[in-house]
Amino acid sequence: MHILLVPVDGSTHSRNALKYAISIAKEHRDTEINIINVQPVLLPLGALPLPDTEAIEKSQFEQAKKVIRSACYLLDKADIKYTKHIAIGLTSTTIVNYAKDHGCDSIVMGTRGMGAFGNWVLGSTANQVVHLADMPVTLVK
Repeated sequence: MHILLVPVDGSTHSRNALKYAISIAKEHRDTEINIINVQPVLLPLGALPLPDTEAIEKSQFEQAKKVIRSACYLLDKADIKYTKHIAIGLTSTTIVNYAKDHGCDSIVMGTRGMGAFGNWVLGSTANQVVHLADMPVTLVK
């Protein structure tokens, strides 16, 4: 069994990465896809307290479920075996640690995505994953 990890965030690039992983899984039927959505850790800015963290976390979880649901639709439509996971943490390290902890053989991810600062953030995340991972990482536009 070959396991591909595909981080999803709702961006065009992550959707393209998932479609690429699906094409691999269709060619190699012994492939399983793990999808993960990582929501950022909420940190206070300086001495300012975080506003209603419970409402923010609920909103993050709802957004994560929406992104995962969209990815599951594509996987179900393609009849591909998969698992899904939602995590909160530092995006790049969470992705790499998940891949290691779950026996993933490689990571397939978008080059850019839906970060707080637009394309710059996940471009940075993709770069960090490439440097942190001890497994193959395929970047998809």
